[in-house]
Amino acid sequence: MKKHEVKEIIVPINKNLAVKPSVTAEDNITEAIEILLKNDLKQIAVTGKDVVIGMIKLEDALKAIGLEGDLKTKETKIVVVHGRKIAVNRIY
Repeated sequence: MKKHEVKEIIVPINKNLAVKPSVTAEDNITEAIEILLKNDLKQIAVTGKDVVIGMIKLEDALKAIGLEGDLKTKETKIVVVHGRKIAVNRIY
């Protein structure tokens, strides 16, 4: 499986976005998804050299690893991140 990095899906930051927790542009997208899910977030700040350079959205991260179609047809999808199973509920 190809490793995708956060920098592939960065978008401009939302002014109301908290800067903690955050990920770096070089982090794997699966790591970012894990942080988003653990913290019940739909978007997360991306930092570089201690400066916020943008954000990523959970929906975009899931699409980058090929899960967008399944989430629209099923209520729950099981995702394996770093050897751990995570249940992802349908995004509305």
